[in-house]
Amino acid sequence: MSKTSTERVELAKVGRPHGVYGDVRLYLFNADSEILEEGLTVYVRTERQVHELKIERYRQGPKFAMVKFKGIQGREGAESIKHGIVEVDFDLLPELDDDEFYLIEAIGYPVYVAAEEDGDPAADAPAIGTIDRFFETGANDVLVVKRHDGSELFVPYVEHAVSYVDVEAPAVVLQPLEIWTPADE
Repeated sequence: MSKTSTERVELAKVGRPHGVYGDVRLYLFNADSEILEEGLTVYVRTERQVHELKIERYRQGPKFAMVKFKGIQGREGAESIKHGIVEVDFDLLPELDDDEFYLIEAIGYPVYVAAEEDGDPAADAPAIGTIDRFFETGANDVLVVKRHDGSELFVPYVEHAVSYVDVEAPAVVLQPLEIWTPADE
């Protein structure tokens, strides 16, 4: 499954203004991300609207980045995008190796529980739900599985919980743990 060029990926949250010229603090969701740079067009989604902005200045610090967006003038302009979410087009993300994928690509994948004997789901086992979203905790990512009954299952994206992700199938297969399925199933 590949994402289209119209899909966007959240990269950061806009913090408070810095100074009087419209600079803002930017808190990256992935501190190792290197995609943001001067001249890049991004989208800042606020409660009221989506702003298409170009990065005029960018400086990465140890805890946050300092950014000046072209068209955002003064402290009042910076306040107007405070708490906004910075997004970029999915196509701008770096290419990955064949055996790698971005977690955003797994959204919508059916989720199965592996049979104990071989690590693959039983041939007739139904999916327990689909990947609805994910979030980072600092220690690891967490996959949110939307179950068929509407409930949510939070699965840490670690080896002892997720057996594998099959991008071709597509499918997410969980380790055979009893906590994934209710006792009445």
